[in-house]
Amino acid sequence: MSTLLGHAAARISRRALVARQASSVGCRQQPCRLQAIRSSMSTTARSSVSLVSSDERWSSVLPTAIMASMAVIAGGAVITGTFCEESPEDPNGLLPEYSAEEVAKNNGENGNPIWMSYGGYIYDVSRFVYNHPGGTEKIMMAAGGSIEPFWYLYRQHFASDLPMQLMDSMLIGRLKESDQDEIDKHMETLMEDDPYAREPTRHEALVVHSDTPMNAEVPAPLITESYLTPAELFYIRHHHPVPYLSQKEASEYDVVIDLSAMGKGSIKISIDDLKKMPKTDVVATLQCSGNRRGGFNEVKRTSGTAWGQGAVSTAKWGGVRLSDLLKFAGLEDALKAQEQDGMEHIRFHSLDGMMASIGIEKAMNPYGDCLLAYEMNDEPLPRDHGFPLRVIVPGYAAVRNVKWVKRIEVAQTEAEGAWQRGLNYKTLPPSVTDAKTINLDKMPSMTEVSLFSGITNTQIQRVGKEAVIVKASGWAWAGGGRNIVRVDLTGDDGKSWTTAAITKGGDQRFGRAWAWVFWEADVPATVASDGTVHLACKAVDLAFNVQPEKCDHTWNVRGLGNNAWYRMKVQV
Repeated sequence: MSTLLGHAAARISRRALVARQASSVGCRQQPCRLQAIRSSMSTTARSSVSLVSSDERWSSVLPTAIMASMAVIAGGAVITGTFCEESPEDPNGLLPEYSAEEVAKNNGENGNPIWMSYGGYIYDVSRFVYNHPGGTEKIMMAAGGSIEPFWYLYRQHFASDLPMQLMDSMLIGRLKESDQDEIDKHMETLMEDDPYAREPTRHEALVVHSDTPMNAEVPAPLITESYLTPAELFYIRHHHPVPYLSQKEASEYDVVIDLSAMGKGSIKISIDDLKKMPKTDVVATLQCSGNRRGGFNEVKRTSGTAWGQGAVSTAKWGGVRLSDLLKFAGLEDALKAQEQDGMEHIRFHSLDGMMASIGIEKAMNPYGDCLLAYEMNDEPLPRDHGFPLRVIVPGYAAVRNVKWVKRIEVAQTEAEGAWQRGLNYKTLPPSVTDAKTINLDKMPSMTEVSLFSGITNTQIQRVGKEAVIVKASGWAWAGGGRNIVRVDLTGDDGKSWTTAAITKGGDQRFGRAWAWVFWEADVPATVASDGTVHLACKAVDLAFNVQPEKCDHTWNVRGLGNNAWYRMKVQV
């Protein structure tokens, strides 16, 4: 763990933090100050934050609020450390000093490099911007300036040591002390209005990877507790603070349907008017594109939250068919609009600034079952899951199911922004670790997803010293509406297989199986020398796609779409 990370974190707002809780611990270079930012961060530290650094010696000195606020961008583990005034990379202060004015000149324009400051240090990030998981345009917002204000909002940068490990190699100098003092003053003012102050209350059973922004998964045994996941236990994946609407704003909320690219202008539709239109219910599973990213990390480190299998949930969504809504707004003939006018995409704009899109074919397909939803499990959408309106795109990556929708737009090109065009949701080849070497514009973003399964519960029944029967249960789901044909399990590394019984979800329409299935099986298993059995499951879908045995050949730097056999070690 780099003490430079600690130094930088301490300087987020030195004066503001010193005024709060502070204590001292030892450091190789000089005494370090440990500042608690409990009152400056949004949500109280969660006891369910379970992924911690293997370097546990830091855990006793780090305030739990800081642990809870460290989030997603790279391995997903909560990393702890001390806040040091001096960096071991420059113990004698030999780095050159630059002013904020000099940094500002190096903003990437006119052939200049891209410099940024953080915590009193200056970094040349010119070679890194193409690999920024949040997209080039996001990181360039801080070009020639300080990172602190952006990291105060995007707190996922504190999820692990990876951001600072990368920055260590880009360190080129120190920022003039008086200029850093000005940044600190600005941060004091910024911290007076915490963007995460009005976050919803979450269920304590969720496994929290970060709470600002909130990213939490369902504990494995609870995934298959109920076919429809209760709203309070539905996994949460946020990029920003949850939008807050007053009662008046909520009651007057409307959505804009924009057909101006077709020369037809735009209309506004209120929620009350939406509820007067024919209502459709769709049971659909949503899964984070990075679900099971932790398995990829066992091959090689990726960037993003180290999800287990719990970033997947299912609900009954109620609302208006997207195709009906677009027709009502004036898109009468989608095929003509596409072939003659070049309208290829339907864009979604969220209150939190996120933008994503899907193809017009999916949006207008009467069998595609896309919704503009206002209900979840027969109740109004909770804030965490899109209140007051969200899009449901069954069979697609969850990122296309945009929450807090404010505007829907018919367009010739896909949505702008990191979530559609950037590195975030593009699956690079296993050999590519530098996005600068490829043309991201020619790579599609994740839309329709693959085939997945997981084991959630096991029970051992001994039948001998070296063999047992394992009663196992779990889930399986395929994107694109492809039904699950079967789920196979092995307890002897693939030498023999047992086909599970589908217990729920097996009666969905062919080609419109938007939701998962639950399964159960009695699996003969061999007991290993360490007293454990090794189970694995793999699903087969309607196209007879089968999950791959390993994930090493599907590894990608963003850790997207891990669908290798789900493996579990069970103690006998």
